[in-house]
Amino acid sequence: MVANNQAYSRGDAVEYDRSWVVPLRSSGVRPPLFCASALGGDAFDYGDLAMALPQDQPVYSLKMPGLSEAEDFPTVEQIAAAYVLKVREMRRHGPYYLCGHSFGGLVVYEMAKILDREGEDVNLVALFDAEVPGYSRTLPLRQRTKYYFVYVFDRIAKYGRDLFCGRIDRVVDNVRDTCVSYSKKFAWRVAPALFSAVGHEVPSQIRSNHLVLTKAWWAYRPGEYGGRVDLFFACGRAPEYKIDGTLGWRTRSTGLVVSAVPGDHATMLHPPFVATLAERLTPLLGE
Repeated sequence: MVANNQAYSRGDAVEYDRSWVVPLRSSGVRPPLFCASALGGDAFDYGDLAMALPQDQPVYSLKMPGLSEAEDFPTVEQIAAAYVLKVREMRRHGPYYLCGHSFGGLVVYEMAKILDREGEDVNLVALFDAEVPGYSRTLPLRQRTKYYFVYVFDRIAKYGRDLFCGRIDRVVDNVRDTCVSYSKKFAWRVAPALFSAVGHEVPSQIRSNHLVLTKAWWAYRPGEYGGRVDLFFACGRAPEYKIDGTLGWRTRSTGLVVSAVPGDHATMLHPPFVATLAERLTPLLGE
């Protein structure tokens, strides 16, 4: 998956390829915190979190690794395996401290499973508002019914308020965004198969990190992990997600710990909300 990305030790110093390993803070006496990027692949999404953590806490952000022509559609497992190789080049043995927002949460969960199989200690697996793909379909019938009822009622109420206030533009924008979102999800479930059937690669013009990783997100089915997993649930999420505050991880991890933090899915990593996240995260980091 990764071409020409080498990391190696030279004495006590670590050399790394800055193209997809970003040192948000490289100095400090604590074991480093490794952060996996979300769908957008922007390593600097964790910049505010790094600033809010103690000054002696090294923080590295992992961007999306370079894809070879043969691996245009990586899986979560492949990305996690590439990250584990990079992390172990920078820090050969545990304990390891991992975190990931949204899609990045799926990746660090898979990284923890790999490291655990390799006999390494993983002292932190922090998921920042990361949901199990399609988890609503796995809810018990009563909860699943309530989930969809709350979803529909909330959207009708939202659009109704906008109509009452004369904000037709908001209604149009919300409907458009919803249609685009579902269209992308559908397209990237079927596009590889369609182009493969006619003997063509998916055109590079419509291939991007976000779309490629959306396909990986939908295809991922997390297995069980016996270690501790800390899920930080964003209180500002849409109300249907509060029916199951574990976001589907309750059946995957026997050591799940859920902590509600302020902000929504997009704002929890940024001021003013990131201060609370950093405060809750700090006791879980190494000394």
